[in-house]
Amino acid sequence: MNSALKNLIRPHFLEMKGYVSAGMESNKTAQNVFLNANENPYELPGLEGFNRYPEPQPAALLESYAKLYGVRAENIAATRGADEAIVVLTRLFCEPRKDAMLVCPPTFGMYAVNGTAMPAGVVEVPLIKQNGTFSLDVDGVIAQLDNVKLVYLCSPNNPTGNLFPREDLLKICKAAEGKAAVVVDETYIEFTDTPSLTAVLNDHPNLIILRTLSKSYALAGMRMGIMICGDAEFIKLARSKAMDAYPLPRASVNAALHVMRDDIAALARENIKKIVTERKRVADALKATFHVKHVYPADANFLLVEMDNAKGFCDFAKTKGVIIRDFSDKKGTENCIRLSIGLPEENDKVLGLLNNFIK
Repeated sequence: MNSALKNLIRPHFLEMKGYVSAGMESNKTAQNVFLNANENPYELPGLEGFNRYPEPQPAALLESYAKLYGVRAENIAATRGADEAIVVLTRLFCEPRKDAMLVCPPTFGMYAVNGTAMPAGVVEVPLIKQNGTFSLDVDGVIAQLDNVKLVYLCSPNNPTGNLFPREDLLKICKAAEGKAAVVVDETYIEFTDTPSLTAVLNDHPNLIILRTLSKSYALAGMRMGIMICGDAEFIKLARSKAMDAYPLPRASVNAALHVMRDDIAALARENIKKIVTERKRVADALKATFHVKHVYPADANFLLVEMDNAKGFCDFAKTKGVIIRDFSDKKGTENCIRLSIGLPEENDKVLGLLNNFIK
C-alpha cells in the first residue's frame, strides 16, 4: 500500500485479521456441494438461488464496474450505495474522539453525520457564495489540512447542484498528500459533460472516488455504489477488514449487472439526456415565476431554487401530493428548495402549483 494512505489509516486496521466469510472460502460458480455456511438447502418458488449467501465482491460485478468506469477491477470496492462507502472510509481513517474530517457545507449531510456518529471531529470550510453560485474555498481547505485525516468533496455538489473546477479539486488533493485522504463524490457526474477524475488516480495516491448507479442508472432502490482508488492494496484492505461479510444482496447484484449491459446502459444514457434537457426547461420556467428569486446553476438531476417563501411553498405542494425537499432552514441555502427533475408532466405540476401559490 502506498504511504499516502497507509500512514493515514487507523493502525489497528493494518494489524487486525479480517473476518473470512463462507462466501470467501469457495468459488460459488463451481459445481461443489456447499455445507460450510449454515444455509438452508431448500429453495422457495420464485426465489431460486436466494437460499445461498451472495459473493462478498462478485468478480462479474467488479469487471462490469471496471468496464463502465474505465478502471481495473482490483481498484474497486463494491458497496451498498455511496452511503456505505462513506461509512467505511470514516471508519478506516478517523480514530474516535481523536481525528477529524473536513466538509464544505452546504453539502451532502451524510459526511458529517457519519463523522459525528464515529464520533470524530467535523471541520467545516463553507462554500463561497457569490455571483449567484457556490465555489470551493480552496485556500481555506488547504489551511485546515494539518487538522484532518479525511476531506469530502462532492462534485457536482448536493444540494447546490454545481460542479467544481477540476483544477480546484486536484489542487486540494495535491496539497493534502501525506496529510489527508481526499474523497471526491461523483454521484451526479453523469449529468455533466465533464469526465471523471478516474483518469488521474495514478497521479494522486491519496485520491478516492465515489460512484453510484442510484441516480444515472435508475437503481436507487437496489443500493449499488462503489469506491475507486488507484491503490489496489488499500481497496483490498477495505474489502476484507472494514466492510460487512456479505454487503451486497444477490438481487441488487443481478440488477446492477442488468443495467450495465450495453443495451440497457444505452437506454440509461438516453434518459440522462432527457433529464438534462428537462432540467434546462424547468430552470427557465422557474426563472420566469415571480415566487422565485434565483435558480442556481445546476450540473446534477436537481435544481436549487431560492424563493420568497420556500417553506410555505413546500407545505402547499405537499397538500397537493407533491413532495419537495425544503432547505430553507439550512445554513447557506436559506429560503431554498431542492427540486428533483421528474417526468415532464410531474415538473409541469410543480410549475402549475407555483401559479396557484399565495405566499
